[in-house]
Amino acid sequence: EFYDNVFVRLRGGSSTGLPKKSYKIDFNTANDFRFAEDAGRVQEINLNTTYTNKDYIRQALAYETYDAAGLPASEAFPVRVQRNSDFFSVAMLIEQPDADMLEREGLDPDGALYKMYNKFTSASGGRKRTREYESNSDLGEFIQKINQTAGEELRNYVFDNVNVPAVLNYLAATVIMQNNDQMAKNYFLYRDSEGSGEWMFLPWDLDL
Repeated sequence: EFYDNVFVRLRGGSSTGLPKKSYKIDFNTANDFRFAEDAGRVQEINLNTTYTNKDYIRQALAYETYDAAGLPASEAFPVRVQRNSDFFSVAMLIEQPDADMLEREGLDPDGALYKMYNKFTSASGGRKRTREYESNSDLGEFIQKINQTAGEELRNYVFDNVNVPAVLNYLAATVIMQNNDQMAKNYFLYRDSEGSGEWMFLPWDLDL
């Protein structure tokens, strides 16, 4: 398929200084992108650098590991990129965590999705990607309760507000792949706002 009027920018933090860059591609809303025949169309995708993984497969295997653990995770696979008819790079196509991905993974797309930029210490470190019509007070309350309560009160709060099996599986998969780059950033938090109200992790940025 041909896609016109596509917005492209560099993506990432420290990776923008690498010789081989990562890119964010945002498609025209009238002509969203289909990355697989059995998947719905999406508004944006990521073309991640393979510079930090000379094996070219770590990112794809990492996302598949989370998927095998029964966790919602982005689709990820290598692609050949051409620019002006010439070879440009081999990149890793990563599905953007957004309402489209939530729906594909069987989660409520109306749930609250946050991209996190801290060690789970402050709501100001979370950027809301869905339900942008409301504040981040739900995240603020969650972080406060987890960090400032203890004992029976904390235990009861966790069982009432956390998808415990999903979080345990996320932590186990994270340890298996030695994903040490998610301790202070590079993870998403999702809340089933209209259903159970429970929180869980979603993986992100698995190149280190």
